[in-house]
Amino acid sequence: MRAFHRVLGLAAVTGVLLAGPAMAAKVTFTLGTSNTPKMLSVQALERFAEAVGAASNGELDMKIIAGGALGGDKQLLQQLSTNEIQMHVAGPVVVHHLVKEYQCMEAEFVYQDGEHGLRVWNGPLGDEVNQKLIEKYNVRMVGVGHRGARHLTSKKPVASPDDMKGMKVRITNKLRQKVFQAFGANPVPMSIKEVYGALQTGTVEAQENPLGTIWGTNFYEVQDYLNLTGHVWSYFVISANNDFYEGLSADHRKIFDTELEKAVAWMNDAVRKDWDDARGKLTDKGMDVVEPDVAAFKKIAEPIVKQFADESCRPGLLDDIAKQAN
Repeated sequence: MRAFHRVLGLAAVTGVLLAGPAMAAKVTFTLGTSNTPKMLSVQALERFAEAVGAASNGELDMKIIAGGALGGDKQLLQQLSTNEIQMHVAGPVVVHHLVKEYQCMEAEFVYQDGEHGLRVWNGPLGDEVNQKLIEKYNVRMVGVGHRGARHLTSKKPVASPDDMKGMKVRITNKLRQKVFQAFGANPVPMSIKEVYGALQTGTVEAQENPLGTIWGTNFYEVQDYLNLTGHVWSYFVISANNDFYEGLSADHRKIFDTELEKAVAWMNDAVRKDWDDARGKLTDKGMDVVEPDVAAFKKIAEPIVKQFADESCRPGLLDDIAKQAN
């Protein structure tokens, strides 16, 4: 992605309400996301918007524009950096598009489980990423929460890597492309906004995402099998324009931080519950569940991830991730 230019100040997002002699400042700001209202990330931030409005007596007014109406994640991160929008939520696209030396924080089989990954994102490595984002792009992470394991959906069952030979699979980043090529698949990069139509027309035959995304984007309508590969633990990253965040008054920032922490806690609980519920909802919609040989996928993926990390990621990244395991 090309370098972003910083736009300083809050003139584009703040207004002044004349409320008698005191003049109460009202801050209106926008969250853009490609996630849909069916997804728990958007529902959590709807709760946040309502809560900050109530706690600030209407002085903090957040608008949510979901479903990619303002563009895909790459475009939204551009808008976030230049303060055209003030907040964004997605999977960890910030490490794939902006600070690529940390992209193995969302790599195949690097986490023992979902809690391991959450410790990494909310620990020293997450702090490193945040500092890089602020310095380079005027963007800061303000919350990270559970999204779930990524699983493969397909037109035919996938029980082992052999079943993926020649399969056209929508893939989101270069590392995943290498891993899925090793599985025998034909990876196809594509924006999330294009995936449903591509699955419908057969441009691609399969895709991989967390259960909540599979449900929220109605992929069950154009896919027959849910293959529980669990190859990546993924996380929702909530980001803010740093000038916007730093420009909040002390009282407004306290409200912002407090209510966002509550919203992320709600989202984590809801996503954990959804890991069970979503599978049931997808099978109710007609998807068949396949329990694949996960160990076979892991055996192929691990050396590719290590080589990619050695060549492309911050030195010692995988070791630092492993240190946060139980």
